[in-house]
Amino acid sequence: MLYSRRHGIAFAHYPKTAGHSMVKWFRETFPDAAFVKPDPIHPVSHLSVRESLDRLGIAPQSLRFLGRSGRNAVGSLARHILLFPRPPLRIIGVVREPLAMLVSLFEYWQSYDFGAEPITPLIAAAKTGSFPIFLERAILRRELPKYDNFFDVGGQAWANTRLLDLESLDADLAALSDEWGIETPVTRLDRCNIGPRQVRDLSPYLEEAGALATAARSYFGWYYRRQSAAASAVRRAA
Repeated sequence: MLYSRRHGIAFAHYPKTAGHSMVKWFRETFPDAAFVKPDPIHPVSHLSVRESLDRLGIAPQSLRFLGRSGRNAVGSLARHILLFPRPPLRIIGVVREPLAMLVSLFEYWQSYDFGAEPITPLIAAAKTGSFPIFLERAILRRELPKYDNFFDVGGQAWANTRLLDLESLDADLAALSDEWGIETPVTRLDRCNIGPRQVRDLSPYLEEAGALATAARSYFGWYYRRQSAAASAVRRAA
């Protein structure tokens, strides 16, 4: 997570959802921005919202603080002070259609030169295996987090979290900037870290995946339910 302490705003990045472009925008908009956990190699971070809140010390677990036994005055005072609500952290994230994200992630890892960098089993599956083998690890073995788990849907910061859609990212980000009163020098997001090719027709991958494509839609069911609810709201408003 990229975090501006001064403005109380953060960006949580799920893989292959315009992370490099959003990081560039965030740094230009909030010069004090810093990663909660910097990556030693890459200029992005895939730390989830819950993990980031823990590291920032503003998650519920952080109430296990000074003076665990409660016997000393400092611990007792801290226990009472820290129970008061802190200023709400506002979080920005980006999501995209899950199957398109999975194909993009598979192709990106398949073509990326990791050099001597350690490779996880999920990345290795993309580097050396087929799309179904990659899906099996990502979905059936749950080695890739669901959107709702990554963004901690329903959690402490959920009411102050805004998830933007990759397909309409510029417009969504402009609307959010108006809503939150964000003054940014950036008029349009740069397109950074684009994959080797932009896959528009997913049908060859879906055919190869077979039943795993259905499993992927089920695994990311929260996203589709969210999209359906938003479409229903638009129809009712019309």
